Amino acid sequence: MWDIDNHIKMYPHAAIMEKEGRLYGQWIIGNNYRATQPYHGSYPPSYIERVKSLFPNNKKILHLYSGMVQPMEGEQTFDINPNLNPTKCGKAEELSDYFSENTFSLVLADPIYDKQNAAKYGAKMPITYRVMSELYKIVEVGGVVVWLCTRIPLWKKVEWKLLGVIGLFCGTNRVYRAVVLLQKTYA
Repeated sequence: MWDIDNHIKMYPHAAIMEKEGRLYGQWIIGNNYRATQPYHGSYPPSYIERVKSLFPNNKKILHLYSGMVQPMEGEQTFDINPNLNPTKCGKAEELSDYFSENTFSLVLADPIYDKQNAAKYGAKMPITYRVMSELYKIVEVGGVVVWLCTRIPLWKKVEWKLLGVIGLFCGTNRVYRAVVLLQKTYA
């Protein structure tokens, strides 16, 4: 499932631990948050690499609410904004219209956090329980959704198992976020 040893090898100061089958931790990524693209919002520096270091064997990756993420070989991006050139463009509440069942082993989701940011993106707030239902269709059994947000998504306990939560701190005057790890449990 996850590889804490690999993560700590890559990030020796990481505060990550497993307790009673769940992963807990704190990522302090720092405050070097200079915009590297002309687009509001982006992943914190090293965020994608940190997630991938926890799940190094997952190669079928979807970046949901991808913004301007440049996918690696074999990865796909999904966003509502066609100007960002995602692999697929549409509403996250309709993911199964765009992807086949059991397509992904790892999904990195970075949804809109609040109405103010929704206005900046020209989009609506996601309906998280619908998005999670759609993710259930396209994620393979045992696959993981990594949800980065200020709000924890709604999910059905018969479909998803909570693997853990990592707090994400990016420096002063920044929003503190939760990295929620959910695993698809049944087919």
